[in-house]
Amino acid sequence: MTSIRQKSVCLMAVLVILFSGAVMAQGQVEIQLSVWGMPWEDQIYTKYAIPQFEAENPGIKVKFMRLENYWELLLTRHAAGEAPDVQRNLDMFYGRMRIRGALTPLTEYVKGPEGVSLDDFYDVAIKSLSREGEIWALPQDICLRNGLYYNMRMFDEAGISYPTADWTIDKMIEVAKKLTKGKRPRVEQYGIVGLSRDFPFWFIHNYGGSLWSEDGKRCTVNSDAAVEGVRRLQDLIYEDKAAPTTAEYTIAAVEDLFKAEKVAMFLGGGWFIPAVTRDVPDLKFGVAHTPIGPQGKRICACHQCIFEMSSQTKHPDASWKLIKHLVSPQVLKEYWQRTWVAAPSRKSMLKDPEIFETIVGIPGHVPAITDPEEFQRKLGWIRDTILNEEFITIGNDFFVEFFFHNFFDEEDNLFGMRRGDAKVILDRIAKKQNELMEGFYKK
Repeated sequence: MTSIRQKSVCLMAVLVILFSGAVMAQGQVEIQLSVWGMPWEDQIYTKYAIPQFEAENPGIKVKFMRLENYWELLLTRHAAGEAPDVQRNLDMFYGRMRIRGALTPLTEYVKGPEGVSLDDFYDVAIKSLSREGEIWALPQDICLRNGLYYNMRMFDEAGISYPTADWTIDKMIEVAKKLTKGKRPRVEQYGIVGLSRDFPFWFIHNYGGSLWSEDGKRCTVNSDAAVEGVRRLQDLIYEDKAAPTTAEYTIAAVEDLFKAEKVAMFLGGGWFIPAVTRDVPDLKFGVAHTPIGPQGKRICACHQCIFEMSSQTKHPDASWKLIKHLVSPQVLKEYWQRTWVAAPSRKSMLKDPEIFETIVGIPGHVPAITDPEEFQRKLGWIRDTILNEEFITIGNDFFVEFFFHNFFDEEDNLFGMRRGDAKVILDRIAKKQNELMEGFYKK
């Protein structure tokens, strides 16, 4: 009898425990976070951000999702009613989601009692994420696209001083000509090369042109100033012969010319710095500020990784809490110090040397930086450019993707085997783009 009673008590205890667990499970919500990036970046979320968040919010479970063919799958999953609750995106591309009604505006949450102050973010950054009176996302980083990489050995051998913050575009071109060795078709070493599209865009911006009108509703890539900028780049290629034509390198791997020491300077994005450091450890290089243009100022383009909320989420409050956490100083600190591909989006973090100058890397994937001189030589320009607000976003959130394709289709005509007529080609690009945009805005 006693044995039966004891068994009954044990059974009741097990049932109580199981029932309690079921109640807890029922009270817990699950939300999904989707990301893209290099596989080793996953640990920023799986090892740091998500465990911290779940510990602080025990009623919320986060399912981490890495999606391949990312932007296509976001649209596909939305169409199927299976969109991730919180999505990492790019400010250049989030418009394709917004325009389809696939996003929940964040304005109400940002300004609400559980909101976040925007004072620690840059106005340029928030402006690019604001449309129709709403804030649609919050930025994770500011990724500069126009750092001036330089090969220290090549400069030393030529007896030329390294680039400094007061360099102008004319100075850059002068040095590029001096550092070019050989003549076409047997050039041993070019003076400079630039990242596809970004190189001409950089010349356009720094010669006073723009890609878009102030309201973002027209493409202005064919303005007189824009044409002047493109023609100066063409002069660099065809007259100065200090940069390669698009027929001389693979556009998708232009940074490899710098890694292979086939070019003395490379105008490219900050995200290449860790990869060059890792892949070519014996290469002595630095990254200088974007040179000053003829307008007397420097203009560096940027893009931003951002976090947005799906319009299909069943748990908007929980999703907002996660977005707020993902752009918090504690998470952005891990993101910057371990990946160092792009500066954190918060002003306070760039101003704090203890945070910004500590680079721990990801063992086996991303190198650390322990030498203050190396840090300043490779990353100092990022802090200066952002704190001095010498950067602009790349442009219109919805149509920029189509514009990239339109421009890419014409790059060989502009910078290929033969020099194309910049005015004619830019007029053609602008006409095609504006016909598309006008058709949209008339609806």
